[in-house]
Parts: sequence; C-alpha cells; structure tokens
Amino acid sequence: MAESSSPVFYAPPLLGPGDPPPFTVLNPDGRAKALLVCDHAATAVPAKLGLLGLGAEDYTRHYAVDIGVRSVTEQLSALIDAPAIVANYSRLVVDLNRDLQHPTAFAQSGEGKPVPGNITMTDEDRQCRIDEIYNPYHAALAGMIDGFLGRKTIPLILSIHSFTSVFFRQKRPWEVGVMWTQDKRMAGAIIEFFRGKGFNVGDNEPYDGRFLQGTTMNRHADSRRLPNVLIEIRNDMIRTAEGGVQWANYLKEFINQILADDSHRTLYDGPVLAYDPELSRTYFENLNKKAQQADDT
Repeated sequence: MAESSSPVFYAPPLLGPGDPPPFTVLNPDGRAKALLVCDHAATAVPAKLGLLGLGAEDYTRHYAVDIGVRSVTEQLSALIDAPAIVANYSRLVVDLNRDLQHPTAFAQSGEGKPVPGNITMTDEDRQCRIDEIYNPYHAALAGMIDGFLGRKTIPLILSIHSFTSVFFRQKRPWEVGVMWTQDKRMAGAIIEFFRGKGFNVGDNEPYDGRFLQGTTMNRHADSRRLPNVLIEIRNDMIRTAEGGVQWANYLKEFINQILADDSHRTLYDGPVLAYDPELSRTYFENLNKKAQQADDT
C-alpha cells in the first residue's frame, strides 16, 4: 500500500477498475443455518482517496481495521459450511457498523490522530462512499437474510470483531467481549461457553450495544427479531495464523452446539429496547473521555 501525504478529490464514480468491490461473499451456498458478518475486515482505500492523507502504517492499526477478524471469518465459514459477508474497505473510508448520522461513521481521527481526508470531506465525497460502498454492503447483507427467510429458515447471525488490549493506557481485563442490544439469548449462551473455557468474558464490554443505534446487528438482526450476537476477540490472540485457527475452532464448537437444537433459532418475542439518540450519538466520545480521565488520575 503506497503512502500519500494528502487526500485526493475527484468526481464520481469513486471506485475505479483497480479497486476491489465493496464486499466479498464467502461460501454463498453454505448449508449451515447461520450467517457470518465481518464489517471491519480490511484495509483497502479507493485509489482516488489517496489513503485519506494517512500513511501505510496507519492501516495496521485498530482505528483502520479489526486485526485478525478476516482470517477467523474465512476459516469459520469453511469449518461450519456457512455463508459470510466480508467488507473490503477500511472503516476509515466509511464505518459499515454505524448509522450514517453517527459522528464516527466517517471518523475524523483515529486514536487522536487526525484523518485529513475525512476532515475535509465534501458532501459529494461522502455521498459517493455511501452509494458505492456502504449501501451495496448493507443491501447485500439484507438480501442474504432474505434468502434464509425465503427458505423458511431463521438464521443465527454472528458478527465478528476484535478489540485492543489497551485503551488510553488502560489495560482491558477481558479476553473476549460479547455485545448485544435487546435479545440476550445468544449472547448469554456464548458468554457461558467462553467462561466455561476459563476466559475472562465481557458482557457488553468493551463496548455496550444497548447505547448504539444503527449498528449492523441492530439494523439487520434486531430489527427482524432474529437470533444474533456480536463477538469481540482481543486482537493479540488472533494476530497470528495459529491464533486465528484456534478461535475459529472455538466458534465452530459454539455454533455447532446452537445449531444442533432448532429451538435456539427462534424469533425474539421480548420487548424492543428504546434508544436515547443523544446517548447513542455521544457514546464513543464519552467512552474516550472516561478513559482519558482515568489516565490523568
């Protein structure tokens, strides 16, 4: 990946012949009653954006990509014979796991480092990223879910992410985190699964899904009352090929247990959580402030 000192502005279309498509579908004919989702899998940036004014080293950092998750998703898709959708662009181009109105959808900084191409982004630039990357990804995911439902199958939807072991100099105690919003059936099951293996598991840690509106799972799974869970794996444990294999096999074991009993894959019939839009908008800002204040004490 070449370096660029400043962003490049352009007329649409954004994606050129040398750019990858917005997403890749793995194992589209997979027979498992499960769907894997990987929003933050990649580091690509459209050539016309000139790396958003950053250097290649920035795209090895968590603010640009969830380290290790693509490998885990690819392996798990093969192990359980399940389809998966994998994003091909860096979250810095547009964060697919956000509502477009959320302030972090087009992050202006990463761990405090300015992202010039997002700070100076024009309305036309923003719309091109939405039209050519964000909307096609979400349309494809919605279509994959429609395919399951059209076959009278309720899929288990698993979203795979990773997180850093240190946040603003604060060491995070968890080895794996589980995020959920309104339906804790799958989240509770996977929490107990990993605790049974001796892991320190975060329940809505290191991020709390109940305060975030418009995430991929909220948009596609919670809105349809489908069984779902988002797992966050500490990224130092899946940075290597060996770690990726190990965690793909952990997840295979869990999913196979769930899929062995169809009673686990039913529509959610509980209450739908009411969101506070202001808490959703300011969630990451408040999380960062809290961590920075802890640094100062």
